[in-house]
Amino acid sequence: MSVALRHSRPKLMLAMTLISCCLAGPALAQDEPVVFGGGFIADDHFAYAGALIPLPGAQPDQGWAVRPVASAGAYDYRRNSADIEADFINLELSLVNRRSGDWGYLNLAAGARYSNTDLSQPDPQNRREGGQWDGMVSIDGARYAGAWRVGGYASYAFSIEDYYIRGEVSRTVRPNGLRLGLETIIEGDPSYDRQSLGALVAFQPMTGTEVRVSVGGRKGDDDTEPYLAIGLSRSF
Repeated sequence: MSVALRHSRPKLMLAMTLISCCLAGPALAQDEPVVFGGGFIADDHFAYAGALIPLPGAQPDQGWAVRPVASAGAYDYRRNSADIEADFINLELSLVNRRSGDWGYLNLAAGARYSNTDLSQPDPQNRREGGQWDGMVSIDGARYAGAWRVGGYASYAFSIEDYYIRGEVSRTVRPNGLRLGLETIIEGDPSYDRQSLGALVAFQPMTGTEVRVSVGGRKGDDDTEPYLAIGLSRSF
């Protein structure tokens, strides 16, 4: 049986954990609690919200934290001659080991995710259908070099076998933290794959807060579509 996906299956980025605006991780101070949220719009769409909370005993530049994230969205695809619509909700909780300093930051995480996907009609070949638990690991971080920043985020879920890899290069061009740059994203699972390339703008409207916007194009399964992503992170 063949499958033609009309829209990609969205990924949960912990942003989340990252998060930036495309699910990548908080880019603010790593020694304070951080809340973050955002959304992604293409032919499919989703929104997310989460927090990075240092555990008692954590040091300013290292230590353990927990990261709860919730996301929800919708996508549709074609299975043979049938158009199928899907709505999903994801809840995840990760234990994060943090390292940070003048050089940048690095987060290593492992945790569990509960997903519930409701289809407009049954599809036994969709491994995401219904409710299920999955183990996952992720890594995100950034390296600072003067006005330049190189960062990234990657995650993998073991049961569904989905992966998400995002990288960015940006440069600070204004004293208020305004950054301009490029991002690239690779995502997929055994049934699909997508590649994205976009431009990003990030700025700090106030101390401890970063807003991020990215626009670009996403390609996969013989189609190309534009995307818009918006993210907000705030440390306390």
